[in-house]
Amino acid sequence: MRDRRFRILISRAGLLALAFLGAPGCFTYSSYQSARIAEWGQPQVTFALSRSNIASVADDNASWYAFETCLRSGVAKRIDASAMLSIFTSVPEGWGAAVVTVDVRAGIIMDYLAFALPTAITVGDSYLSSLRMQPGFVGTIPLGERFEITGAARAHTFIRAPDLFAMGYNVGLGIKSASGRWIVRPEVGWMVFKENDGAAIRGTTYAQYGIGIEFRSASKAKTEKEQAHE
Repeated sequence: MRDRRFRILISRAGLLALAFLGAPGCFTYSSYQSARIAEWGQPQVTFALSRSNIASVADDNASWYAFETCLRSGVAKRIDASAMLSIFTSVPEGWGAAVVTVDVRAGIIMDYLAFALPTAITVGDSYLSSLRMQPGFVGTIPLGERFEITGAARAHTFIRAPDLFAMGYNVGLGIKSASGRWIVRPEVGWMVFKENDGAAIRGTTYAQYGIGIEFRSASKAKTEKEQAHE
């Protein structure tokens, strides 16, 4: 029994050291959004399912599945904010974690380009935890009244591991319902880490795909529909 406990303690200590040396832990870099700033009193709620595939030269490949929910609302004329909760589970290890992300966005070109500043913290086993800031941009191009394409590019900086850096990218579609009350957002994304001396990170890439559904308030949907017919 002591030997088993000792092996568990050593393995956990090793994983914890790996995390502090630069392992990013599990996290989300999804977008499932457009560049349109939400207005005050007209909140948006998004539910999404994502899968991330992790590949590295160390051959420790894994897959993460995540259920995500996000609430977004306007806070000023050109600024909105959101809170997102992502629940993760890994295959085949069965690890689990939760990621809480707070995002503030500012419209640069209204409805087309926004600056985003998400801050995310992973809550779970200590060797999976991390704290990140993800500044970047979200751009949207309308394709008629009911379709749009959105792209996002964000830098990922790790507070506890300042030498660790990655770029995350997302491309997705927005497919609006006839009423405008909900939007389906299929999306793909990928992340590339900067080369460094950490063997656990060197050459690591993340690929992600998923689908989200955004629900909007009736007043917001009606306003956009009226504008489209003007």
